[in-house]
Amino acid sequence: MRIVAVCLAVLAGAAPAWAENRAVIIGNADYESAPDLAGSDTAAAARALREAGFTTQDGVDQPAGAQRRALEALARAEDRPGARIVVLNGRFLHDAAETWFMGTDAGEPGALAVGRQGAPLSLVMRLMAGGKPGSVLILGTDGQQMPHRPGLENGIGLAEAPAGLSVVTGTPEAGARALAELLRGHTLGQVVAAEPALRLLSGSAADLALLDRGGRRPVVVPQAAEREAWARAATADSAAAYRDYLSDFPGGLYADAARARLGQVGGAAARRESDRQTWAAAAAGHTPAGYETYLRRFPSGRFVAVARARLAELRPGPDTAPQPSSAAAAERALTLGRAERAAIQRRLAGLGLQPGRADGVFGSRTRAAIADWQRGNRLPATGYLSRPQLQRLAALDQQAEAQQDRGWWQKTGAHGDAEGLHAYLGRYPRGIHAEAARRQLAGLPDAAPDAASGAAPGAQAPRGDEATWRWVRRQGSAAAHETYLERFPAGRHAEQARERLATLRAGIEAARREEQALLLNPSTRRLIEDRLRIAGMQPGAVDGEFTDETREALRRYQAARNLRVTGHVTQQTISSLLSDVLR
Repeated sequence: MRIVAVCLAVLAGAAPAWAENRAVIIGNADYESAPDLAGSDTAAAARALREAGFTTQDGVDQPAGAQRRALEALARAEDRPGARIVVLNGRFLHDAAETWFMGTDAGEPGALAVGRQGAPLSLVMRLMAGGKPGSVLILGTDGQQMPHRPGLENGIGLAEAPAGLSVVTGTPEAGARALAELLRGHTLGQVVAAEPALRLLSGSAADLALLDRGGRRPVVVPQAAEREAWARAATADSAAAYRDYLSDFPGGLYADAARARLGQVGGAAARRESDRQTWAAAAAGHTPAGYETYLRRFPSGRFVAVARARLAELRPGPDTAPQPSSAAAAERALTLGRAERAAIQRRLAGLGLQPGRADGVFGSRTRAAIADWQRGNRLPATGYLSRPQLQRLAALDQQAEAQQDRGWWQKTGAHGDAEGLHAYLGRYPRGIHAEAARRQLAGLPDAAPDAASGAAPGAQAPRGDEATWRWVRRQGSAAAHETYLERFPAGRHAEQARERLATLRAGIEAARREEQALLLNPSTRRLIEDRLRIAGMQPGAVDGEFTDETREALRRYQAARNLRVTGHVTQQTISSLLSDVLR
């Protein structure tokens, strides 16, 4: 176990320690359901960014999913962030609280669908925060209108820039010229002053210069001892660990980050403890005064919704006997587990709402998101869910999954080639088109009987048996053996498939227990997800939550590295990830 801990510490410290300037530029001009946009040369701007030393992601005419993947470049964990530049040219929609950068596949979205068809600028700005010496967001559009439903408006709805971020709006052409001057070392104020078509939002740093005149900022690389100390602190992610680092390296390269994280960890822990203690006292007393004290001290606390509900129970109307809230009681009767609650939070987030972190705790943000969803569907906005509403949310989730399934089929298996069919089954082994994919694979040219199978001469094999078995042997996964047994329960290799499947399942269960024994904390899980992302395995959001998407990415990584394919983090997997980092 100590070897694994060392591997994880090295993995945590293996990211580049120097300041990495990072940029994302997306130029959307050819919209399916909106007027086209005349814009800047995205390829030329991306080339200029790379020449200036920025690690750059770029794309042209991207649908919502592709532009979200491009923006994920901003989310990669980094010890010492450098400058940040994001350029988004295209169509924007906004409401009173949020602005979305719309993908080219956007239709006529309403308040609930806009989050799936575009990227929220609030998230983009959060991902950009913390860039040194600064972060600049350049937004380009024109006055043409795109279709939308009531509740939304065209254009960029930002009035001011958030703290630590500078925002420029205007035409794509003017934004391109401003970017070129910014890369030559001019300040943001000088750049905007020279372009009448640009506007610098209130709160932006007019004196900000991202690069030195005619050159790049120097790169500083820490010594090995400091890197190791920081790796230990980041892996532990505790107040004591960050204090140890600062004690040894008070002026170190990571000192600012350590102090900031120390404040977050220590302060958050103290606030959580005070929240819990105050709530415990209020719940034990079960009086209106106790619950009012809790709500006054923690207006956004973890137990706000419950406190309000209990206060309402204790203070009913003059002609009403004390009764629990019917909506709250109906939800309690559902006896939702923490995993089910986290899944509901992920569904709400997928609908463009803001339920907070998917941690299985229904706090004030989750209750507000539920109420927003209820209002959008013309339901009583209680903030509590009933069984029919749960079923309605689950149906939306299934519809989204089915849409993704069909989209992947169009990209892969619909072409009819073996590689595409295998790619579809790899992601959706029980998908909408899974059986059709298997039938097509059985009818491909390699579906002829296998002379090396040991079958008696002249024996009639079920059509596709040998071809499917050869595919199973190549895949080597439990899902592949299940596929064979579903198609050929009495096939020539059925007994061998059952034995191998039992062995594989036992191995997967052992791997699951092995992962549990590693006691991976959220920080380490994020590091593992980030390494999978860098390896091109598409683990989904780098958020420390091991979802089904993360498990599939682990399986793809393990198969690509000739490891045991389990979908769980084993010592063997960690060692391989470490080898990839040090290679």
